[in-house]
Amino acid sequence: MLRGPDARLRLIVTLLIAVLLPIIGQLVRLQVLEHAQHKAEAQELVERRYALPDPPWGCITDRNGDLLVGNIPVYNIGAEIGLLRSDMAREEAARALAPLLNRPETAILADLTLRPEEEGRQYVWRPLAYSLSAEASQSVTLTRYSWITIAPTWQRHYPEGALAAHTLGFVNSNGEGYGVQAAQVRFLQGQRVENIGEVGVDSNPLPDEMASSQGLPYPGADLRLTLDRTLQAFVEGELDRALQEYNAPSGTIIVLDTRTGDILALASRPTYEPWRFAEVAAAGEERIFLDPNISIAYEPGSVFKLITVAAALDSGRATLDWSYQDQGRLEYGGIIIRNWDGNSYGQQGLQGVISHSLNVGAGRLSAHVLGGDLFYHYVRAFGFGQPTGVEVRGESAGLVHMPSDWDWADSYLVTNSFGQGIAVTPLQMATAIGALANGGLMMQPHIVAERYYPDGRHVTISPRPLGQPVSAETARAMTGLMVRAVEHELTQAVVPGYRIAGKSSTAQIPGPGGYDPNDVIASFIGYGPVPDPQILVLVNIDRPQVPRHQRWGSQLAAPVFQRIIARSFVLLGIPPDNFAAAP
Repeated sequence: MLRGPDARLRLIVTLLIAVLLPIIGQLVRLQVLEHAQHKAEAQELVERRYALPDPPWGCITDRNGDLLVGNIPVYNIGAEIGLLRSDMAREEAARALAPLLNRPETAILADLTLRPEEEGRQYVWRPLAYSLSAEASQSVTLTRYSWITIAPTWQRHYPEGALAAHTLGFVNSNGEGYGVQAAQVRFLQGQRVENIGEVGVDSNPLPDEMASSQGLPYPGADLRLTLDRTLQAFVEGELDRALQEYNAPSGTIIVLDTRTGDILALASRPTYEPWRFAEVAAAGEERIFLDPNISIAYEPGSVFKLITVAAALDSGRATLDWSYQDQGRLEYGGIIIRNWDGNSYGQQGLQGVISHSLNVGAGRLSAHVLGGDLFYHYVRAFGFGQPTGVEVRGESAGLVHMPSDWDWADSYLVTNSFGQGIAVTPLQMATAIGALANGGLMMQPHIVAERYYPDGRHVTISPRPLGQPVSAETARAMTGLMVRAVEHELTQAVVPGYRIAGKSSTAQIPGPGGYDPNDVIASFIGYGPVPDPQILVLVNIDRPQVPRHQRWGSQLAAPVFQRIIARSFVLLGIPPDNFAAAP
């Protein structure tokens, strides 16, 4: 029995403690143990991560300012599905949105439905459609659903259609892609601005929050390319014409300014439409994104004899008076090589090696005149086995077997001399022969001429030498040999009023069981006008389906070369030389 004031006081204190302990426990739980959770829930009610509208990517033009890639406005549609409180509301919305978004009603309903892990969350946003046109976006707006979000953005636009598709390429939503756009994405892509701040009752950022954003978005830099749109269109038309005429599945053409390395035209077939890259990828046909001019190596065949002859001349191991007795065959490294037609040509010199395209002559130069170390020194000096550094994603280095490699064989020394057992890209081949046209100075091929930044700055990409594989004297001598070959043996490449230097090739195609007995790559490479070469053209026709006796590069690729370089002279304002040889 409690007695006195002390006892009553102790009772009151005990009762107060019994009452306050649960309250204190709750406060500890809310303020300490669950503080982070409740703070996040409170912030979710008043704050959002938001982004200002995406800035446009930089535009791409040709060398004359004609637009090749631009932007068109599109809209992304999303939904704050936490605001949809009933299944009936979701079903009604799915029915209304399906025709506007061009999506199945069931798919939209699934997107509007909360997932188990999302139950109880105050804010749940989910995308419903991407890249809607302005008209489709307006139709969605008219539904007046308060939980719909519409975000403006940009889509790449190709006003010239599929022109220069491989060169221009694309970039997907993950920042991956092909062509110059993928290689230059850090310049082309604008700066997007995101922030976390308070939102109003309409879930839009408050004006003060927008004003305090860390800077404003700015567009990407514009690019001016070295391509000539008119010439590119003509070259692609000529390539299509040749493939149809020769019933060939693929081919490539390069037009290069030999003085600067500017790529004036770059055409490949088959091609694709860059704005439909997602459909092509979904169909499993991604290989078509690779540009054969840059990304796919091949055995070049007889055009490589130009490298072998140039090396022999430049090294001093051979002169223009050098000669040998051609017996139609040469045994070296455990193999026997023969001339392309199986014939012997008797006494021949360097002119005969090029004009008659003699495998035996090229093999004698590499094996008995140069030797392995010196031959491969020049092969590397001309850039083979290494990328050129052109501003396009996915460039291949090709393949060169060096004497120091574990898999090198003595036979490579003779087969490489006429373009077998070595793999190059068309751009590497064009760059190397371009050195002969440019006084022995090899220029880096490039396709970006200038970058223009939003703040008014612009950067000019200056021509860059890659090296001097041969002397100017050797280059002049090689040009003379090639000019005489065109004028006397390769007359289908002659352009009236201009002197042309060139070389044809009919390269066999290697396979698992050896070289294909039926298919070839018919090629021609040449430049002009001599004595001041400015334009180089390389033509490759892959696997032409023509009678066997007509499948030579001199018959198939040379006429295509002639039409393209002749038109190039006109389009670029290069006048004829009245003293040039005529056919």
